[in-house]
Amino acid sequence: MTNEIYTWANDMYPLVKKRFDDRYASRMNLIANVAGIVKQDELTYELAGLGGYGELPVYDGKNLTAADGAKAFITTVTPVERALSLPVSYKRAKIDIVGEAEKTGTRLADSAYMTVLSEFYRVFGNAFTTVGADGVSWASAAHPVNTDKGATFSNLVKTELSVEAITAAQAQAANFVTADGLPFVANFDLLLVSPELEATARTICGEDALLTPACGIGGHGQMKYMVCGGGSLGLSGKQWAIADSMLLPEVLKLVYITEPNVVVSPRDNPLVTDYIAYVDFAFGFGDARPIVFSNPA
Repeated sequence: MTNEIYTWANDMYPLVKKRFDDRYASRMNLIANVAGIVKQDELTYELAGLGGYGELPVYDGKNLTAADGAKAFITTVTPVERALSLPVSYKRAKIDIVGEAEKTGTRLADSAYMTVLSEFYRVFGNAFTTVGADGVSWASAAHPVNTDKGATFSNLVKTELSVEAITAAQAQAANFVTADGLPFVANFDLLLVSPELEATARTICGEDALLTPACGIGGHGQMKYMVCGGGSLGLSGKQWAIADSMLLPEVLKLVYITEPNVVVSPRDNPLVTDYIAYVDFAFGFGDARPIVFSNPA
């Protein structure tokens, strides 16, 4: 056999990887607008709830009061490995190595992206059922304000989407306090909707208000909207939510141990090789204050 038959898989790899990286990055930017990205080499990630350490006490010039943030709930996020191999033959690569590389990179990148996107949707779709660190679901009428578990607050309403419903939800959130007892200040400038409610969201927010990868919304004063579901995943039917676009990434995290990548794994048979998409990640949510959900009957 010629050297080409033994080296073709590695020769093709840079083309596959470039296509994979470019494709994934172009699609992933939207999620990065609403979820904080964490990259680490630890098995778990601890996500603390919002809130500081209370008001600064009067200083007498001698004695300092130590901060105590023990009242915030801590969420532990544990990334999980995902992998998918795509066999490629020497014959197909020899006929059109560039075309085969682009097709392979595109398909694997799309699978990696849809894997992450599906988990992102599940966080919202399961917001009414999955129990968080404070002992209730992310969308709940009975969130403990702090670990003392005395007072509670509700970030759940049951009204259908309308301007009036959004205003009422914002008014409800205005009464929130942080874990350390201070007023919770937020700007609910992001509307999250099911696919079924996109037309309503467009009417409320405006024709050009769709959140896009290049569209940071903090400080613009206009409410943006994002469709947060698809197929059987995510928000569905009449479900919707409003969130503070600046604070949401602080409480919703995408934690990577390994970002989506593609590797090449030659087989014993030099005429077939595997290109493998791999990612090690998980989503986690912490504090419930920056988001108010609605789940109409």
